Amino acid sequence: MTPEQLLDEAFTLLNRPSRSMRRCWQRGCACLTRLALEQGLCTYWDRVAPSVTHCPMRHQLLALPAFVDASTALLARTAWHGLSRAMHHHVYELAPTHAELCSWHCDVVALLDELRR
Repeated sequence: MTPEQLLDEAFTLLNRPSRSMRRCWQRGCACLTRLALEQGLCTYWDRVAPSVTHCPMRHQLLALPAFVDASTALLARTAWHGLSRAMHHHVYELAPTHAELCSWHCDVVALLDELRR
C-alpha cells in the first residue's frame, strides 16, 4: 500500500471504527499512520539520499535536518515518536485519544506533502 492509502485507511478507522476493533482501533490507527510516515520517508530518501534508506528510523530522523528545514524535521520526529509510543500497549496506560490521533494524522499528511516538494 502507498502512504496515501495507509492514511486513508487510518482516517476511516479513526472516524468509523468497525465493531470488531472496538477495543483496539486507536492503536491500529496509530500503526497505519506511523507506517505511512515511514514509507513516505523511505520514498523521500530513495529520491534524495539512497544510502539513508536502509538506516534505522531513529538515524533517518537524525539525518533529516540536514536535508529539510528545522520545522519539517521536528514535525517528523515528534509525530514518529508520538505514534510509536501510542502503538505500544501497556496495561497502566490509556489508549491515545481521538484528538491525539487526528493531530498525528494531520501532521503526517502535512509532512508527506512537504517531503514531496
